[in-house]
Amino acid sequence: MAVRFSHGGIGGDTGGMTAMAMGRARGGRSLRNAFELVTALTSRDLRLRYQGSVLGWAWSLARPLALGAVLAFALGRVLGTGVTAEFLLAGLFPWFWFQGAVQGSAGSFIGNGGLLKKVRFPRAVLPLSTVLGATLQFVLSLPVLVGFVLVAGNEPDVTWLALPLVFVLQLALTAGIGLFVASTTVYFRDLEHLVEVGLTLLFYGTPIIYSIELVPSGYQWLTYVNPLSAIIEAWRSILLDGTLPPWGHLGASAALTALALTVGWVTFRKLEDGFADAV
Repeated sequence: MAVRFSHGGIGGDTGGMTAMAMGRARGGRSLRNAFELVTALTSRDLRLRYQGSVLGWAWSLARPLALGAVLAFALGRVLGTGVTAEFLLAGLFPWFWFQGAVQGSAGSFIGNGGLLKKVRFPRAVLPLSTVLGATLQFVLSLPVLVGFVLVAGNEPDVTWLALPLVFVLQLALTAGIGLFVASTTVYFRDLEHLVEVGLTLLFYGTPIIYSIELVPSGYQWLTYVNPLSAIIEAWRSILLDGTLPPWGHLGASAALTALALTVGWVTFRKLEDGFADAV
């Protein structure tokens, strides 16, 4: 007895599976190409930034170390607050990562107007490469921060295993804000200057040069609506005290980080089609 297969049978299923496989392959290639482009742009930016410099990336350590030394002297010695260098550096290093990434992202689309008009590529790689560059500099500076922590007499603790979670949380927050700022700046150029002012205010509004416990109870709510507060405090409490930050505070930060990442991505997707004409 002959067996017949209809066009909608095995042949149809095979065609469907082939199409699905090709779709997955294209998706995989696109993702791989986007990753390679982000890596190439990050490498280019870092090379241009330190081109001709003798110390190279080591200059990224200059600002947090210099500011930490000045503040440790002014606050710890002159004003007698008891603030130590390692206390300040545990907050300054993550802060300069965040500040550098957000501030650099603001002009990432405007500064690459020629590229946007001539070549078709995933636009998100421009601000994300800026964020990745700042992240790489932070990672390279971590041994210096850990060195200060150890020299100050703080020993490694099992709570240090939670540091990658804090790292991912800050990276997600930075990427979300970077996408939003970069996309919006294309249409509202004054935002680039407002970001500079806002970052200055945020520096003093975040417990970087003071402990979160010193914030009066009537203003503690501000530390919950500022997702960076819990992140900075997490770096400090884990590295210096060997304790985990309050989960309620960190949970609020995680929720706001997810919101920032969502808003940043949605804003980018809604505005990206007009980038080439607006820059």
